[in-house]
Amino acid sequence: MKTANSKKLLNGALIGLLSLSTQAVVLTSPVYAAAPSNDAAPATSPQMDTKSTQIMKGVGTFYKDMKGFTQTMSTEMKISAADKQTAMTSVFKVSFGRPNKFFLKLESGKMGGQMVCDGKTAYLYTPVLNKYMTLPAPANLSQIFDTIDYQIVGGGFSSMSLIESMCTPDPYKQIMADVIKVEHIGVEKVGENDCDHLRFSQKDFTWEMWVRQGKEPWIQKVTADMSRVLANKPGAPEGVSAILTCSYTDSQANVEPTPELLAFVKPEGAQEVKSFLEDRTAQAESAHPLVNKPAPSFDLETVDGTKFNLASQKGKVVVLDFWATWCGPCTMALPIITEVTSSLKDKDVVFLAVNIQETAEQIKEFLSKKNLKISVGLDSEGKVAEMYQVRGIPQTVIVGKDGNVAEVHVGFSPDLKESFTKELNDILAGKKTTEAGK
Repeated sequence: MKTANSKKLLNGALIGLLSLSTQAVVLTSPVYAAAPSNDAAPATSPQMDTKSTQIMKGVGTFYKDMKGFTQTMSTEMKISAADKQTAMTSVFKVSFGRPNKFFLKLESGKMGGQMVCDGKTAYLYTPVLNKYMTLPAPANLSQIFDTIDYQIVGGGFSSMSLIESMCTPDPYKQIMADVIKVEHIGVEKVGENDCDHLRFSQKDFTWEMWVRQGKEPWIQKVTADMSRVLANKPGAPEGVSAILTCSYTDSQANVEPTPELLAFVKPEGAQEVKSFLEDRTAQAESAHPLVNKPAPSFDLETVDGTKFNLASQKGKVVVLDFWATWCGPCTMALPIITEVTSSLKDKDVVFLAVNIQETAEQIKEFLSKKNLKISVGLDSEGKVAEMYQVRGIPQTVIVGKDGNVAEVHVGFSPDLKESFTKELNDILAGKKTTEAGK
């Protein structure tokens, strides 16, 4: 698996994973340039036993000789830190036709979106932002797979799932790039199929693959332990663990995408953009569904034992920041939001940090370590986050004095202090119009 590419893309996905659930995850927060395509063979041949070599050569030939395939891909990321555990799942329908016809669509779950490439034009769509991209179809789909924009619609893990490798001109070379060692662990059942279990070692992490035995050596499952990579990300808690599992079912060889699948239909209200990773100024062109609508009312118990009632704050500007202690971008944004709102406290700006599904003890420990003195609402069951359509954290909501939502932002940006200060001052000065918060 080519980490020259996947490592940057993986970093982007993992920084997102440090946010809570896009569901637990924010895939729009990382800003990494797309890595250049790297289809070159490894500088040195990996250490492989005879059995592993035979299996992997067979896998490469099998996928390379197919004119196309269709299957269902399920991904599950399990993250644990301290006593907090989160599992994020997505199910995709996938269909591919050589050389460059491709269909991927999120069927269930919240991480991911859609890609359609009919051989002439490619479309990427993310439902979280309700944005889509249009670009010329490349001869080699790696030119799209190697972008962060595709990682967003692919759920952030496609480079680990091997979908990209299956669709390249030389799947074996793509999978084996940067692999140091391959071991044959044994034969195990995956569903109804007997599979060869292989372990792959690379410089920064290990991953495993189960390959179906027989004439059609389908890749049935892939797992990757990303704990070491995740632990090195800014804001990652101690002892963090992240395990990704990708499973494939309903696989059919030599079945290409149908014309119906390749006919992209623009979703209602979707905005066309050049990239999903726009800065906050560019983000202002796409409105969150809650903007200019009454802010959903709620009561929350706070960490200090008091109650916070949103309705009682009418006539003030209220900032709600949805976050979690184990979310890297959240822990970077929270001190900045605290500083800005504190500086405007005398102008009737109220700040509530809405913590999602963590205990008061966890939060108090975090606030103590970070020396933060803020009011934290306990959204223990995630009900308020659901009311505010939180699909990624940090999500910052500004409620105007009239009780309507004025701004919604998802993710962390380097210019947060300046842009957030300006937004609040504009709202306080009455400069925001019905276009605000887009």
